[in-house]
Amino acid sequence: MEFEKINGIHDDDGNENNLDLREQIEKYLRHWKWFALAVLLSFIYTFYTLNFTRPSYEAISKIKIKDESGGDKSTLSVFRDMGVMGSATKDKVEDEIEIIKSKTLVSEAIASLKLNIQFFTEKNKLSNFLDNNLGFHTEFYEKENYENPPLALNFFISDSALSKVAANFIIKINSANQYTFSTTDKSIVKTQSFGEKITTNFGDLIILPIVDLLENNLIGSNILVNITPIKDLTNAYLEGLVVEPVAEFSNVLSLAVISSHKKKAEDFLNELVHRYNLRAIRLKEELSEKTSEFVSERLQKISEELADVDENVESVKSKYGASSVASSAGLNMEFAKQIEQQKNQTSTQLDQIKQVKEIVATKGENEMIPSVGINDPNVSTSVAKYNELLTAKKARLKGGNTERNPIVVALDDQLKSLEASINKGLSNAESSTKIALDNYNQQYSIAQSRIYGTPVQETQIRDVTRKQQTKEQLYLYLLQKREETAITLGVADPNAKIIDKAESLPNRVAPKKKTAFLFALLVGLLIPFAIFYVRDILDSKIHTREDIEKTLSIPIIADIPKLEGKKTRYLIKKEDHSGIAEAFRILRTNISFILPKTADNSDGRVVFVTSSIAHEGKSLVATNLATALSHANKKTLILGLDIRAPKIEPYLGVRSKQGVTNYIINSDIIPEDIIVSAPDNENLDIITSGDLAPNPAELLMNKRIKELFDFAKENYEYVIVDTAAFSMVTDTLLLSKFADAFIYVIRANYLDKRMLKYISFLHKEKRLPNMALLLNGVDHKKTYGYGYGYGYGTAFENSQKKWWQFGKS
Repeated sequence: MEFEKINGIHDDDGNENNLDLREQIEKYLRHWKWFALAVLLSFIYTFYTLNFTRPSYEAISKIKIKDESGGDKSTLSVFRDMGVMGSATKDKVEDEIEIIKSKTLVSEAIASLKLNIQFFTEKNKLSNFLDNNLGFHTEFYEKENYENPPLALNFFISDSALSKVAANFIIKINSANQYTFSTTDKSIVKTQSFGEKITTNFGDLIILPIVDLLENNLIGSNILVNITPIKDLTNAYLEGLVVEPVAEFSNVLSLAVISSHKKKAEDFLNELVHRYNLRAIRLKEELSEKTSEFVSERLQKISEELADVDENVESVKSKYGASSVASSAGLNMEFAKQIEQQKNQTSTQLDQIKQVKEIVATKGENEMIPSVGINDPNVSTSVAKYNELLTAKKARLKGGNTERNPIVVALDDQLKSLEASINKGLSNAESSTKIALDNYNQQYSIAQSRIYGTPVQETQIRDVTRKQQTKEQLYLYLLQKREETAITLGVADPNAKIIDKAESLPNRVAPKKKTAFLFALLVGLLIPFAIFYVRDILDSKIHTREDIEKTLSIPIIADIPKLEGKKTRYLIKKEDHSGIAEAFRILRTNISFILPKTADNSDGRVVFVTSSIAHEGKSLVATNLATALSHANKKTLILGLDIRAPKIEPYLGVRSKQGVTNYIINSDIIPEDIIVSAPDNENLDIITSGDLAPNPAELLMNKRIKELFDFAKENYEYVIVDTAAFSMVTDTLLLSKFADAFIYVIRANYLDKRMLKYISFLHKEKRLPNMALLLNGVDHKKTYGYGYGYGYGTAFENSQKKWWQFGKS
């Protein structure tokens, strides 16, 4: 179609895609000033933040956790043999990682190094400028004097109380003997001599210099002292502390921590490993001491019982003589001896089981169970597992966990279950041992019955000897274990072997200026983009012809630029070459493409101008279109049929006493009576709407309306009709049969996009003949293409721009 060519409609998908992409880019580029402002503000904020953020450094260390099942823990084999400790579990390394990262160890390392007290000198340049010139109180000092602190603070409060103090104050060195103490907000200011006690809001202290103040150029300078609660500092260090195996199933751990000073990070890691090893040694020593105490107690009791047995043996042998024993001979005697030996071993085992049962019944809640002499493998395994879990529970408790910790509660449940299993196993072992002992007694009685002539004294000597042997075996066993435990006590070794001592990385890990400014750039671009994107999503107004073309297939006959300034009434002049004037001349040209083609062009063409709602500029379009046609020497009539809210008179600068309503009501009035000539325009006549009527719809249905249109078509080349808003009243629909074409005005930045469905309905139902759209109030500075006539004003008009408009086109 010819009109499609005028509107530049193409079917090339590639070009369409490129245009869409360009439109999306240009939609945001026209807001480049906001993007630039957002980036500038983001850069300023980042610059400010970087200047008030102390650098952070990372230190790395490597240690090896010694494995109990391997050679590193061979010295603890005594405990495994006694059943006090079980074998190493698969999660051994994970448990040790949690212990190293416990708050208890971290806080101990912090307190040992006194990291909660920091000294800073050399105020930041930006802080110095803001404080001295703008009256701020930033008091930001960059250099931390960790390795060589200039002052020593001797507090009168306890270490536990000091660990909870949070304070910031400034020490100004007035001279080698005097200083001024002040809080950062200047609420407390005191001048004091070094070595004198000073009272502060967190307690009394004495401040002493530990470096030559004059030699170090500290006279007249300020020293910022920052005291942080150890609890807060512990949480901060835990956030930057990473402990992990170097490889899967490896006992080698890599430790890394982030701190504000290189040496501080190194010292912290080294002290943390040292504290971890001290804790492991203390636990081992405690375990060895408990075992030694248990063995010593049993030795004392067995020694007393053995002394009683020895006295009994000596008494029996003295009574019957040693020859009584020698007289025992024969095969039956040998058999009896074998049975007796097995009987003795079983009796010894039963005695040991009873002793262990007694220990289990009388032990404390967190005491270990020695598995001395327990031959039952199930009981030994349960005892070993019990001791292993008890060791893990103690480690958790000392690592900062409480009795209510879910892991500790789970360990308690497992310990109770294992203790019940041990008691049941010991009872079963006791029962089976008694049965075996009864069997040996029966066999022994049979063997004894076979021995004829055996003296009674020999039997008595054998009985006391058997008891003596049982006690001696148990005594020797416990004596051996006591010596092994004593040896272990003297060789308790640390749990972690240091592979690499802590070493700081050469470059700081934060803040990274390049990354920070890159992030600032992204944030500066993203924030306005997000704002405009959300605004566009929530925006329901029509702004450009593209918004219309996405929904409607109705041709757009013209784009009328927005009126500049505060103009509410505008009428083009013949010598006017502004953008809006050129747009109406193009509209005048495009009118011919929507009007029907007829063989005889003797009758005038009737063009209705309407809109969806009020205030969309249909009266502006109607009057200026009529004026543009008259400038082309076309005899034109503008007819005001918006009899509810007439507006054409103010645009054209005329006043008429009679109009359409007067013509309809009074049959004596002829069309010539209501025609008004436009000022200084011989080709333009005007018929106004007339007096306001109470029944406009009924008036417009009057047959005199047809007579009026017939008259206008016979006497004018073009009849431009200003009608009422279409969606508000039925007036325009009643008159639509008289129209040759409809110009449907849509005001940019005003009409809701949802109204396009209504316009589409009108077009599909063919309610309005030869309908075309006109987009009014377009801001071509904010659109993607070039508006009709925009930018083609005269040199004179361009020269009239104010000096501050040099950037506008």
